[in-house]
Amino acid sequence: MSEIVLPSGAAYLLFVLGLLAYAWPRARRASWGLLAASGTLTFVFSSGMTAASLMSPLEYAYPTVHDGRQFPEARHIVVLTGWAAEDPEMPLSGRLSASAAYRILMALELYHDRPDCNVVVTGDPTTTRTMGAVLEKLGVPREKLVLESRSLTTAESAAQLRPLVGDAPFFLVTSAGHLPRAMAAVERQQLHAVPAPTDHQLPHRWSLAEPWPSPNSLGVSDLAVHEYLGRLYYRLRGRA
Repeated sequence: MSEIVLPSGAAYLLFVLGLLAYAWPRARRASWGLLAASGTLTFVFSSGMTAASLMSPLEYAYPTVHDGRQFPEARHIVVLTGWAAEDPEMPLSGRLSASAAYRILMALELYHDRPDCNVVVTGDPTTTRTMGAVLEKLGVPREKLVLESRSLTTAESAAQLRPLVGDAPFFLVTSAGHLPRAMAAVERQQLHAVPAPTDHQLPHRWSLAEPWPSPNSLGVSDLAVHEYLGRLYYRLRGRA
């Protein structure tokens, strides 16, 4: 039910209510307003400019790490999981969602710069196991990999990190739009993270984004609203 508060979910709900209202003669006049609201919501949040305006403050809150050697104090590379399938019919890398794949690539980039660091993957069991297997296959030695698979949320991952990293600084790898919430959760645990954003969705400036509606832009708007609501929820629950 949480999807209902996202732009696409709210538009879908309004559309369904509009159809139901149209089927009821007494509410037929109201149905046009509900259907118009659904269409307007979809049109506005499907614009690349709207999506970029929402996502840009999240994605560009922290600078990109171009060379891990600029942070010699970091001792670990912590990767938050995205999503992965556990399907032996798929190639190993093909089981990763786009966000998980980008996070893997960023972790490998950092490991190439800093082979003295170990790599910690934290999240749900299936995705942690799959991302760990991809990292190992792409060259990270097994003894350098640490898999923490008991965490189902970002806040839980942050809470599980102290026994793994202690007080040592570490690179925190996740999608750029998710990073502000992840950093807030980590800082709540008094850990010392170097933010390492990846998986940027849209241009920094909204004026450079595509103005016309597209499914991709609607998805980015959903992601941005999800992060803002998630950050608010963490604050209310004392997790960030």
